[in-house]
Amino acid sequence: MKLSKYFLTTDTLDEVGIPNKRIIFSTRTATSILVDESIYKDLIESNLANIEPGILSKLIDKEFLVSEDQDEFQSIVTANSAAKKDGKFLSMTIQPSANCQLGCHYCGQLHSKHYASDQVIEKYYERIVQLLSDREYRGLSITWYGGEPLTGYGAIRKTSEKLISLANERGMAYFSNMVTNGLSLKPSIFEELVEVCKITDYQITIDGTAESHDKRRITKSGESTFDLIMKNICDVSQMDIYSARNCNISVRVNIDKTNYQYVDPLIDLIREKELQSKVTMYFAPIVDFGGNDAGKESLDKEFFAGKEIEWLLRCYENEIKVKVLPSRTHSVCMAENRDSEVLDAFGNIYACWEFPYSESYAQGDSLIGNLFLPKETYNENATLRNWNEMLTSGATWCKTCNHLPVCGGGCPKSWHEGTPACPPFKFNYKDKLLLDYYIKKKNEVDKENNEVDKENIEVIK
Repeated sequence: MKLSKYFLTTDTLDEVGIPNKRIIFSTRTATSILVDESIYKDLIESNLANIEPGILSKLIDKEFLVSEDQDEFQSIVTANSAAKKDGKFLSMTIQPSANCQLGCHYCGQLHSKHYASDQVIEKYYERIVQLLSDREYRGLSITWYGGEPLTGYGAIRKTSEKLISLANERGMAYFSNMVTNGLSLKPSIFEELVEVCKITDYQITIDGTAESHDKRRITKSGESTFDLIMKNICDVSQMDIYSARNCNISVRVNIDKTNYQYVDPLIDLIREKELQSKVTMYFAPIVDFGGNDAGKESLDKEFFAGKEIEWLLRCYENEIKVKVLPSRTHSVCMAENRDSEVLDAFGNIYACWEFPYSESYAQGDSLIGNLFLPKETYNENATLRNWNEMLTSGATWCKTCNHLPVCGGGCPKSWHEGTPACPPFKFNYKDKLLLDYYIKKKNEVDKENNEVDKENIEVIK
């Protein structure tokens, strides 16, 4: 056996009151383990005979140790391909509207007052029926995106009813989520979305407190939106149906040099409005969208990574749910899944949801085809569909990076545009491992849920 190259570690934890120990992390299994320093040294020096059999078995099971002759990169690629091939859910993104009320400076879309017609909706249905017939699926998952999807609310209802009926007829599970600006998410609309359309998860962007948000996410006519969006979030999250159907609103904060100072007060405001048990939060750096140069004010990656730790810790202190560590990633995004597509309001088909309504990507090689044209006309090698080949070829440095199993290479579109897509975790994983450890230890209720072996090794669950 050998120590996997997909291996990360903190420094020794003496300075934080955990003497002679460190946290090691397998990106192959997204598993973190607290180990004695002596065990770590034996791993690094390949003195495996010094490690107790029970501990050694755990390290093998969690893929810290792998066969000496294994080509680890090829093993990851093979596992990823198998997972995609065996995927049991057909995942589609539908953009029922090309319109949006907002005029965000970093948006790369060209909006128009065009909505999916009944004819387009029928083509959505036919395309999904066709894809479901290509292989055996257990379920159907729909993401509603825009423009602003709720400006096409009628199309959402009609399409949802058809697809839910289809899933029921075939005995399949049905899941649905939505990316929305939140302006139209009134309680009456929300109830119908949950009850009729079975949409239970929502992503809503809030770019800091009102002082920041209302300079960035304003309507096309220049009107403020912060107060209305926050009111909608507060109102719908207090509804009985929100908890009864296990709904969740994920608050996304888009961040650059002009607004990062407003993230802390937004976190405090979420707690002040008693939303801490109702919503989750995550933080995203602003990058170019369709060649619009939106990333010109981006924070340095290492600086962003440092601030992210502060924001995550502040969320934890305010009892707001956050995801600290990445999961094992078998598919970085829909672009590399041949049977995952974006269908826009005109019936166009894409591999990436940043392509529709974009001046740079809406046409040409980025367009797979149109639902009103024969399948034989579709471009199966549309932009980004070759991500697996690009990854394997070594055209990016992902092939040699020990973060690959949890990163997947990041955003293929960013690499296509010549901007490496390395996530913040690459720069702050030591702090994240420690923060995750403390969170899970503090929240630990049942000690039996921890796997402990003579206090020398502890799998952090």
